[in-house]
Amino acid sequence: MKQEAIPLPPDDATVVERLERLVQREREGRRQAEAIAERGLRELYESQVRLALLQRITDCANRSNNFGDAIGEVLKEICEHMNWAFGSAYRVEPGGKAASCDAWCSAEPARLFPLVEATRGSTFASGEGLPGRVLRDGHPHWVDESELATSFCRRAEAAACGFHAACAFPVLIGDEIVCVLEFFSRTAMIDKDAILLTVTQAATQLARVIEREHARAALLHDALHDAMTGLPNRTLLDERSRAAFDRLPENREGLAVLVIDLDGFKAINDKYGHHAGDIVLIETARRFDNVISARMGGRRRSDNPGWRATLARVGGDEFVVVLDALPDPAIAMDLAGTLIDALKSPIHVADECVNVGLSIGIAHSSPSYFSIEQLRQDADLAMYEAKSSGQGGVVAFSESLGNERRNRMALENELRDAIREKQFTLFYQPIFALGKSQSAGGLRGFEALIRWNHPDRGLLEPGRFMPAAEAGGLIVFIGDWVLRQACNAMARLHADLTAHGLKASELPYISINIAPQQFLQPTFSSHVQRVLLETGVPPELVRLEVTEGVAIIDPDQTRQVLEQVRCWGVKTSLDDFGTGYSSLSYLQNLPFDTLKIDRSFIASMDDPKSRKIIRAILDLASNLNLSVVAEGIETVEQGASLREMGCEFGQGYHLGRPLDEASAFALVWPEAAPPRK
Repeated sequence: MKQEAIPLPPDDATVVERLERLVQREREGRRQAEAIAERGLRELYESQVRLALLQRITDCANRSNNFGDAIGEVLKEICEHMNWAFGSAYRVEPGGKAASCDAWCSAEPARLFPLVEATRGSTFASGEGLPGRVLRDGHPHWVDESELATSFCRRAEAAACGFHAACAFPVLIGDEIVCVLEFFSRTAMIDKDAILLTVTQAATQLARVIEREHARAALLHDALHDAMTGLPNRTLLDERSRAAFDRLPENREGLAVLVIDLDGFKAINDKYGHHAGDIVLIETARRFDNVISARMGGRRRSDNPGWRATLARVGGDEFVVVLDALPDPAIAMDLAGTLIDALKSPIHVADECVNVGLSIGIAHSSPSYFSIEQLRQDADLAMYEAKSSGQGGVVAFSESLGNERRNRMALENELRDAIREKQFTLFYQPIFALGKSQSAGGLRGFEALIRWNHPDRGLLEPGRFMPAAEAGGLIVFIGDWVLRQACNAMARLHADLTAHGLKASELPYISINIAPQQFLQPTFSSHVQRVLLETGVPPELVRLEVTEGVAIIDPDQTRQVLEQVRCWGVKTSLDDFGTGYSSLSYLQNLPFDTLKIDRSFIASMDDPKSRKIIRAILDLASNLNLSVVAEGIETVEQGASLREMGCEFGQGYHLGRPLDEASAFALVWPEAAPPRK
């Protein structure tokens, strides 16, 4: 029998209802607490997973030496963490475009082949495609299913792969976008905040890798390039030229080296300062680079077909061009001419226009070469040959040139020994007043002429060794020795003759040749003064001869030095007048006392043109109050003709051959001549 519930009294019913509500609230509170705990645990887990992801990416960034080492692992970690099917990366090029760097990640590449192929090698300008939007706006972009199916530029490939969403994120160094990361998913990307947090932090680590890569690249570039011009330096040139030589075919043909030196660069540095010289070097490098780029049609990289070129600055005012894989040797000579043409227009320096010439030496590879260093040396020899002509230009190396140059270098080494072992001696050629007897009464002076007592070849005249001394930079040392020896000799003669009662005004002078390199030394005038004081020679008995080339190189310095030595009483002569580049302005502005007519005009006096030139020189000297000495008088007829034309003084074999000190000074006062050795 079923029992019926006994109704509770009203007060008890209220209590039960209240208890039931309390139990319900407790149950709800327990469910909420469990949900909160579950959510907390889930968030903690997700946070731990994200932190583990970022730790792996950070570890990857720390151990990676470059972007290529890191990007594949970063894409893989992000795709696996987000359950995304495809990820790729784009590097931002200097022109501002995002270019695929062929770095991508997919767990199923075969299935995603259409999108992989559409992405590899693609480039996006600002605003173009998903990467281009990131470039334009500087922040992440999202593409949902509807846009992916309608307006996405790779929508066909995305649809074929079953994608429903995509996103892209910038990788920033400061405010600069250096890379764009792009991802695709088969499901909607819902929790964008979590995605943004994770990918942004991963991108920060990737940016560290790129920043280090940039820093290493900058350091490497600085180590291999000239800081002033930006051209490859000697180290990079050596590396590339050796590689080019190693690539030569069996016949070792197809490689050329051009060694280039600027003419007149030192004068620009001395006159305008080193800052002006830097401007000239930078502009020269720019013009050279433009010429070579134009000739090659932009083909500079080794993976381009056709011949290649490396232009380098190897120090000072010297440049080198290495031409690789030349189909025709004539290309090198043609390029050299174009480089010379490129510098024909003046360079603006300190509100003035300066002109710079070039001396270029070329050497072509052949079976006789076994190293790039040999080729460079021969190109260097050819360049010095071009420079020694005094007019620059282009010289191609040849075997005869090589033999000549090697002989010259051997001679330079012998000259160094001669300087150390004091193998030089001075001879003195008398200078007479024309028309007077060749005796003390007609004697006006001597020209000091150097001779080399070579241990094997005997007594050598200057023409046999002075060109090598000039080319080897030894002329300054030899010239200083000549200056001091000649002044010492004249001081001894002066002491002997004054002891016999002769006045200094009655004594002959000593004329000393000064080479351009010696004369243009910054300390030349002070050196002359020191020699005068130390030897005790009266300055009025000393005459310095300089050639026309000195005035051409630096007229201002020439005038300053001439004025300084003349204020001490030293006279000055312009040697070999008429054979160089002298102009009336130089004679008018430079303080010379004497003109010396070059022997070439005297030798051809039978030619009416030469006689007219001699007469013009004599008239010019008379109008400028300059005395004249004719050099190279070999016959009685030449002396008589010069005397008739009004030439006062002369020297030459007809009047007197060069003599040793004892014989020469015996012409002045036999008793005062030093004893013969």
